[in-house]
Amino acid sequence: MPQLALAWVLRDERVSSAIIGASRPEQIVAAASGVQLDADVLAAIDQILASVVQR
Repeated sequence: MPQLALAWVLRDERVSSAIIGASRPEQIVAAASGVQLDADVLAAIDQILASVVQR
C-alpha cells in the first residue's frame, strides 16, 4: 500500500518530492520511485478519491 500511494503521488508532474516519514534508511530503498501504474489502476484510484482530492 505505501508503494502504491507513493507511485500515485509521484506520477503527477507538479510533484517534485514526497515526504514519506521513513524512520530507517532501508525503508527508503523499498520506496516507489520508478513504479509505473497503468491507466486502469490510475482511473480506479482517481474514482475512489474523487470526493477528497482537490485539483
